[in-house]
Amino acid sequence: MMGSQTVRLWLAQSTVIFFLVSGIFLLAVGMSLIVNSAGALRLFGSLNRWVSMRRATKALEIPRDTRPAVQKYRYVLATVFVAGGVFAIIGLVTQFNTAAIIMLLHLDYFHPTYAAWLADGVRWILIVGNLAAIVAGILLAFFPDTLIAIEARGGRWYSERKVARGADTLHVTSLDTWVAAYPRPAGVIITIFALGLIGAFGLLLPGL
Repeated sequence: MMGSQTVRLWLAQSTVIFFLVSGIFLLAVGMSLIVNSAGALRLFGSLNRWVSMRRATKALEIPRDTRPAVQKYRYVLATVFVAGGVFAIIGLVTQFNTAAIIMLLHLDYFHPTYAAWLADGVRWILIVGNLAAIVAGILLAFFPDTLIAIEARGGRWYSERKVARGADTLHVTSLDTWVAAYPRPAGVIITIFALGLIGAFGLLLPGL
């Protein structure tokens, strides 16, 4: 795809337009800092509102025990697991079409031997997964205590909130502080940089 002249031209035009629009935006920011520093800083302050991901994702971090519901309907779930696993394995063993999987997953981009190997790999992964579902269904129906013991070992809860503690803290950079302290000099620097972007990429646009 990258070898196509049309795609490369589209990427070049998109890049030039992106930096040109960015330059116009920076020019507006720089001029606003020069002309009306107080108003620009108030606008930036209203836009830079901090949203805590810890509060937004708090409900997702609460452990919920589904074992009572699973145990209540364990025979129904076991039947679904075993029947679904057997049905899927029969289909994967007797009706698996390697060529169709290659076309579906767009593996024809690779060498035919490698594409066939990948398709067969997908097949065996699905077979192993369905065998695991059958085993889980049998354990759920006839050996629930064994399944509970396995879940107790493998179902350990890890809180991302504890791991990422401190990452959600707001840190104001020295550049933000400097812009707030010296808005007009910052506006002049931003304006000069914006004019450079507009000039450089504005000259490139007609040639594309």
